Amino acid sequence: MPDFPTVVAAIRDAVCAILRVKQARAQGQFEVAFVGSGWCINAGRYVVTAHHIFNDGIARNLADKFFVFIVPGNGPAAYHTPVVGVPFEDAAIDMAILEIAAPPNYQLSVIGVTFSSPPDGARVLTFGFPSPSIVAANVDTQGNWLGGNLLLKGHANEGIVSAQYNLGSDYVYELNVGWHHGESGGPVLTLDPVAAFAMMQFYRNIQSPHGVVAGPHMGRALSQMKAALSAHGAIIV
Repeated sequence: MPDFPTVVAAIRDAVCAILRVKQARAQGQFEVAFVGSGWCINAGRYVVTAHHIFNDGIARNLADKFFVFIVPGNGPAAYHTPVVGVPFEDAAIDMAILEIAAPPNYQLSVIGVTFSSPPDGARVLTFGFPSPSIVAANVDTQGNWLGGNLLLKGHANEGIVSAQYNLGSDYVYELNVGWHHGESGGPVLTLDPVAAFAMMQFYRNIQSPHGVVAGPHMGRALSQMKAALSAHGAIIV
């Protein structure tokens, strides 16, 4: 079985950050934020992410613009490309597929997917982009990204499958992996084979003596979007 450093090196350059440019109330002004992570299933074309990154869990605003950012090897160079379409989105399962324009200077690598369920206790790896503080952002009058000042770096974590069960029509996993704002939509991977089986999405609320608090981090099985993944060229492992 591959070790964690080997798997991180294999998948790092398939994972990307997703920037949203939103029209502000003031005419000609925009709100800019990194809202989630995604990962490529079909080189240079399709990226999988969580649906709630579009508009904080409500219907997508068609006027918003999204850009995918790649930071090879967490190095000094970042590449970006616009999202040109959303060929699949399902708010009920919190999953979506983005179509991107091919980056002019960089090719995303690909992560395969599996619809098999790893057993409780199986080792897993997550990878995403914690949302950075944006010190400065430049966009044109159409909301296209021109550049900025920020520290955007990918972040790996490791743990196990803590639990799994059906919730009506959903099949969900609980993971003992913490993640940060901006990592939603990033992949949850098995190590053998190296493949994504779920994505980082939400957490289960827990009642405590001090009120409701965030509990186990959770993600749905990618089998929930099996047809869409297959139709958009995902490599099934």
